[in-house]
Amino acid sequence: MPQANLKAWLFKKVPQMSYIVLARKWRPRIFDDLRGQDTIVHTLKNALSSGRIVHAYLFSGPRGVGKTSTARILAKALNCVNGPTSEPCGVCDQCISITEGTSVDVIEIDGASNTQVDSIRELRESVKYAPSSGRYKVYIIDEVHMLSTSAFNALLKTLEEPPSHVIFIFATTEPKKIPPTIHSRCQHHAFRKIPKDIIMSQLREVIKGEGIRIRDDSLEMIARAADGSMRDALTLLDQISSFSEEITVDEVREILGLPDAEVIQALSDAIIDGDTSKTISLIKGLTDKGYDMRFLIRELIEHFRNLTIVKITKDAGGILELTEDEIERLRSQASGLGVEQLTLLMTELLRLEPEVRTSQNPRYTLELGLLRMSFIKGMASVSDILKRLDNLSTSRDATPSTPAAEEEKEPAEERQRPSTAPPDRGTDINDRDGIWQALVETIDSEDHLLAGKLMHARAVDVSDKDFTIGFNGGMSMLAGLIKDKTPLIEEGLYRITGKRLNLKIIDLPEEKTRGNNKSIRERVIADPVVQGVIRLFNSSIVEVRPLKNSDKQE
Repeated sequence: MPQANLKAWLFKKVPQMSYIVLARKWRPRIFDDLRGQDTIVHTLKNALSSGRIVHAYLFSGPRGVGKTSTARILAKALNCVNGPTSEPCGVCDQCISITEGTSVDVIEIDGASNTQVDSIRELRESVKYAPSSGRYKVYIIDEVHMLSTSAFNALLKTLEEPPSHVIFIFATTEPKKIPPTIHSRCQHHAFRKIPKDIIMSQLREVIKGEGIRIRDDSLEMIARAADGSMRDALTLLDQISSFSEEITVDEVREILGLPDAEVIQALSDAIIDGDTSKTISLIKGLTDKGYDMRFLIRELIEHFRNLTIVKITKDAGGILELTEDEIERLRSQASGLGVEQLTLLMTELLRLEPEVRTSQNPRYTLELGLLRMSFIKGMASVSDILKRLDNLSTSRDATPSTPAAEEEKEPAEERQRPSTAPPDRGTDINDRDGIWQALVETIDSEDHLLAGKLMHARAVDVSDKDFTIGFNGGMSMLAGLIKDKTPLIEEGLYRITGKRLNLKIIDLPEEKTRGNNKSIRERVIADPVVQGVIRLFNSSIVEVRPLKNSDKQE
């Protein structure tokens, strides 16, 4: 076959790239097409109508929310044959060339690729020349925060006193990286994440125009996964619509890497219960199936936010876009949780999300964060601790200086004892202090936290039937915390003495000394609940003050 004929044959056989992705095809062309940025649209349209056009704009906000699209629409509004106008016609030569990206008077510059000072020097030379055919010469610099310090300095003079025919529009996802000298010379417009319902509304319009068959609950998944970015939502829709002609919910979940509701329910139960083994096992299963940990942490945040809503309000149905059955399941799960506990869980999840999103090992980061959250289960709220201290102070004021009466306890024969083992040793029953020391050592090998609480008590008396310990008045709140562990302590006494002794707990009069504030601080720091809070938040105690109705000597 002759070479000329071969080229012609190949040209016919190779298909031309005619498909336009949805994110480009449905890109806003006029101000009214922009979604979720009503305040900015209203401001710019009014400025154009009144002729209040500034020489430099700064558009900041998350990716895919319309910053560059707004810059192009503004350029069309300035150079339209009917302009400056708040409603560019879209059909004149200027509007068409700007839409197609071929206008010589609208120059788009990628700040990430032109970071050096030489690029800005070239820009400074070009701004001197008048526009070729338009009314203004518009420079759109995307990701402007990527410019170097020297490049910003080179731009500063031009930005301060630009020619009357030049408009600068800067777009950035990180406005804090813009030097204050540049920032102060621009009119700043902060773009926000687009609400989920607005994204869903736009997606419905797109699938109607494109003839895509997809259920509304699948669109809701796409909108949630887009996390406020319209461009991301359209890109995901493009990907999912290529999968099959009629997309099911399960297919959407699989493509997006989203775990189903049952997995989220099981994982949240494990987090609430502090079951670290089950938590790690569930994450391993999700990782093996290829789920994205960044999506998983977002789903957990959404779930715990829903739990908080159903906990604090009776009208959860009017706030959450969920069915009655789903809300009822949330209420059931939240019934055993306090608002303080939910607040701590939400705080930790929100702190964990950016760590997982930017981590080199998202799985390990998520596992470590969820392990930290497991400590929350055993923690008491600050209000509970204050109530305990308040009750303690009140009881001390009403109690004489003699030892308090023994704590009422249910009969020993009615308590359920753990399975017993033969005595390890036969310590002399009259050696009270020896029995106590051996008991603390024995308990420490089985329950270190319980042993730490017992160390604040002291042995008071021992008989053939009872072993009595006492807490100083300032630490008597620990008596209630170890009450549930009584069978374990009595089993330890049996192993040490060979006798079945009943544990009795009494309050001892508090030893009061001058300058007792130090004693209060030591007692608060020693409290296991306080220690748990310190470990969880990596914090320290700055100041300890006594309650108003506590003893004046304190």
